[in-house]
Parts: sequence; C-alpha cells; structure tokens
Amino acid sequence: MAKRKKRKSAGPPPAHNPRRAALEASGQAPKAATPKLKPGEPAPPSMRGVLVRAGIVAAIFYPYLVYVVGSSPGGALVVTIIAFGLMIPLGIFLDRFRYKRQLRKWEEKRAGQSRR
Repeated sequence: MAKRKKRKSAGPPPAHNPRRAALEASGQAPKAATPKLKPGEPAPPSMRGVLVRAGIVAAIFYPYLVYVVGSSPGGALVVTIIAFGLMIPLGIFLDRFRYKRQLRKWEEKRAGQSRR
C-alpha cells in the first residue's frame, strides 16, 4: 500500500488582529454586551428570552382557540393577548427561580460540596 501524504498544518493562529488593534487604539472598539461566563455557569435570565417564549406560546395558542375550541377569531385574539400579558410576569418569575437554583447548584459544585 502507498503511504499517505502528511497534511500540512494550518499553523498557529495570528498573534493579533490588526483591525481590532486599530479600533481599540482609536477608542471605537465595540464593548462586550454581557460579561463572559465561566465554564458551566448558568446564564442569567433575560427579558428577551421571556418575551420570545411568551410570543411563541401565544402564537400557538391563537390557532388552537380558533380551530380546536371553535371560538371567534376576534374573541380568540383578545384571550390570546390577555394570556400573553399574563405569561410575561410568570415567565420572569420562573426564569429567576430557575437561575437562582442553577446558580446555587453550580456554586456548590465549584466549592466541592456535594449536598443532595
């Protein structure tokens, strides 16, 4: 059998990015939106996530009310808007609860304490 040809390595990554260095020198460098998370650290709750989830549930809820329950489209829209409004505070509460619980578990794991 013929020997395989060795692959050429891509080489080390560049030591610096000239474009980023020029932006940082001029003070126009974009700031990081969120601080970097440590490996395994849970992500904090965000309002955007709550709104997206509430919107998805409301978008599924409206056709359900119209086609399965058989309510009028106008009435279903009103009920869907009310449900969307109720899902936002509930989603915020549940996200905060989930985050605090995950953070507590993560901190215990990092500290080497294993309480179960």
